[in-house]
Amino acid sequence: MKLTIITPCLNAEHYIQETVESVLGQTAIVTGRAALEYLVYDGCSSDRTMSILTSYQHDSLSLFSEPDSGMYNALAKGLHRASGDIIAYLNAGDYYDIHAFDVVLDIFEAQPVQWLTGCTVIYNERSQITNAILPFKYRKRFFDCGMYGRYLNPVQQESTFWSSSLHELIDFDVLSDLRYAGDFYLWSRFSTAAELNIVETHLGGFKYHRGQISENRDAYLEELKTLSREPRIHEYALAFIDRILSFAPSKIKKYLNSNNLYRYDHQIQRWV
Repeated sequence: MKLTIITPCLNAEHYIQETVESVLGQTAIVTGRAALEYLVYDGCSSDRTMSILTSYQHDSLSLFSEPDSGMYNALAKGLHRASGDIIAYLNAGDYYDIHAFDVVLDIFEAQPVQWLTGCTVIYNERSQITNAILPFKYRKRFFDCGMYGRYLNPVQQESTFWSSSLHELIDFDVLSDLRYAGDFYLWSRFSTAAELNIVETHLGGFKYHRGQISENRDAYLEELKTLSREPRIHEYALAFIDRILSFAPSKIKKYLNSNNLYRYDHQIQRWV
């Protein structure tokens, strides 16, 4: 199988190296288990970002440095070009676990999965994991009403992979015009055709540092409202239950979400 990873970036000289190496160094790529298409879109950085990127000599890496109107405009360009069977994107500063692609391939090859995410993982500035949470489950109705990111934890983009078959659901012009809630737009479109499955492992994570777009929560919520409807009273009640269950042990989460949550069975040595 072939994986396409997209990295939009701008003036990321302090972060881009770790991100790129986490993609190119994946065990699934190094061993030849899967092919890689890595598309990096730089928005005409004025620092050393491009000089760092051009230092990598890798057949799978394609670099584009051109003006864009924002991160999601760059992402839309990459998604439109993507030719892989499985697709994801990773911002500069964030990075994957070295075995992430192997886990993703294990599940996509053995299970009827089109859309997969892992544990929600946060890094500090020193790339240390400071928090890791196994999500309980994701409901289509909560994507419809914008519950994820508004009242429940959002889907972690850095841990999420999807089948190229879902790309027909994306309006790239709409995605290009977004500034804050582009991730939610993608998830809301995918949710119309596929279940978001969860695997109990560290695939990737979000590195917290000051000045990120994600810090502007008010702007994010305003844009999210344009992409979703208002929740109904019974949905608030269900969301409250889901929030409580997010703190439950993983065995309970698996029992209550048996078809869409995968855990590793050491006896049979596979994800079930």
